[in-house]
Amino acid sequence: MSPINLLAANAVLLCAVVLGLGHLLGSVRVRGVALGVAAVFFVGLGVGALDERLRLPDFADQFGLALFVYLIGLASGPTFFAALRRRGLLDNIFVAGILTVAALTAVGAAAALHLTPATAAGVFAGALVNAPALGGAQEALRAVDPAHADALASDAAVGMSLTYGYGVVAMIGALITYMIFVRVDFGREAAENTHLAPAPMKLVERTVRVTRGAGAGVRELTDELARGGDALLVRLRRGDQMHLAATVDVLREGDLLSVVGTRAATRDLVARLGENAWPALSLDRSTLDFRRITVSDPALAGMAVADLDLPRRHRALITRVRRGDHDLIATPATRLLLGDRVRVVTSRDHMPDVTALLGDSDQSLARVNFTGLTLGLALGLVLGAVAVPLAGGATLRLGLAAGPLIAGLVLGRIGRTGRITWQQPRSTIAVLRQVGVALFFAGVGLKSGGALVRGFADGGAWKTIAAGVLVAAGTAVACIAVGRLLRMPLSWLMGVMAGIDTNPAVLTFAEDRARNELPALAYSTVFPVAMVLKVLVAQLMIVLLHH
Repeated sequence: MSPINLLAANAVLLCAVVLGLGHLLGSVRVRGVALGVAAVFFVGLGVGALDERLRLPDFADQFGLALFVYLIGLASGPTFFAALRRRGLLDNIFVAGILTVAALTAVGAAAALHLTPATAAGVFAGALVNAPALGGAQEALRAVDPAHADALASDAAVGMSLTYGYGVVAMIGALITYMIFVRVDFGREAAENTHLAPAPMKLVERTVRVTRGAGAGVRELTDELARGGDALLVRLRRGDQMHLAATVDVLREGDLLSVVGTRAATRDLVARLGENAWPALSLDRSTLDFRRITVSDPALAGMAVADLDLPRRHRALITRVRRGDHDLIATPATRLLLGDRVRVVTSRDHMPDVTALLGDSDQSLARVNFTGLTLGLALGLVLGAVAVPLAGGATLRLGLAAGPLIAGLVLGRIGRTGRITWQQPRSTIAVLRQVGVALFFAGVGLKSGGALVRGFADGGAWKTIAAGVLVAAGTAVACIAVGRLLRMPLSWLMGVMAGIDTNPAVLTFAEDRARNELPALAYSTVFPVAMVLKVLVAQLMIVLLHH
């Protein structure tokens, strides 16, 4: 049996080969830039071009896409709505403007190359990598011209098949080109945009002798620092007695106070209250001890640190949250996620009670909460299947992508409902997201390979291909040009571009490069609006252009 026949007869083997080669190619770096898991899509295109039989069942890419976007929403939910309030309107106006430019480009290219309105709508859907837009265009065609609906729907499908995926290539290519010529400090961008998403912090601890801050209320000072989110009062020694700072009413002259936070924030606090003192109070563990405890109790998912009321209930304080590979200051408003490792300061007598409260079980975190995962995903799929009637008899559906994403955002913000925990440990989300996006890339890449070959083989198809390239490249260049003109951080802009493309390839590339949470949050902020607008624009193109 030839290798092609073997792969065609064994979908599992085909999937494994594409995933393996894709991840191998994705690890190759050129001037520090690598495709990452997005390379699976391009390997799928190449393998699919070898033979039309080399494709995965529809379930693979459909399930992969739904799982991926649901987990994106779940991870972004705790911070999404705050980011939406801060700059969501501006970003979505930006998205609407870019999509308008893309639609006008598609219409102009179709007119210049003598393409039909149906083909133009297909080019718009394909170049911007959006199958729901094709579905919307086809439904609009059935409404405006029922007698020729099948033939026109086929034209739209051909337009999409010849241009599908160009948007991924154009977006990633434009970003790679930009980053080759312009160096960007992504760590600095994350640190300067903590109002959008928590950024990694280099935390230090100082001990200050109170000489100028005597009489200051500890509660008022704690609340003030919590609003800034970059410093925290921890211990206070008065004479021979060691206390948690939160349990003391006012500062007195001569008090020794330990503070943790960023270098700048702690330096300013020392200058405000007194002077540096040695040795550090944290070295004295005779009264107050500290340790890292893992948050594993599902009942705590989404709960704010203040809701635990640890200073009153257990005379304990959470000072830092280790999330992934980064430390965050534990402010009262910080919401805990499963898998967070928190640093707790308390007496040895109270440490077992605090540990039991938080869980501290790696085995518990290793088990996927399938109840919350599958029910949440099902809710998203149901939401995506709801048909909303539009003018002209057409309908709009959020589909496999936007429905699960919106459900994930809402459920991620809620955390838990009664006995159902929607949140998942961070490690679980990271692994399952990789599985989902890899399946999606493999399935779509294999399906598109044959159409790519036919497009190059058919001389008449070059007009459609040229239109798709023009729309995809124009959209990518417009995104970078306008985004940087608006001084949008590149970490955030890459996420917005991924949302405009409504495709996880650009997002995965952006996350690999930025290594912060801004791309995923930006993606979640604009993705639902971009998805809906693409479907509406494709339908409007048919209604306005069809004669």
